[in-house]
Amino acid sequence: MVMVALYAARVQELGPGDYVRVQCMACGHEEMIPPSSFLHGLRLPPTTLIMDLEHRFRCRDCDAKGKAVVSVRWREQA
Repeated sequence: MVMVALYAARVQELGPGDYVRVQCMACGHEEMIPPSSFLHGLRLPPTTLIMDLEHRFRCRDCDAKGKAVVSVRWREQA
């Protein structure tokens, strides 16, 4: 799997071992979410941009909405 720039990365480009890191800027809470959660749990289209996920999250610790920052932790290449 080739790493893609975050602004262009789509859910379909995430593979096994890749995670979306979501951090709440209000309280610092952080979660690592596997790609299967977006496709099977949230049932998002595979073409959804990773950056478009920021507005969807609400912090489970402080309940803040609109404070999420997303990034991708790509699987390390051997």
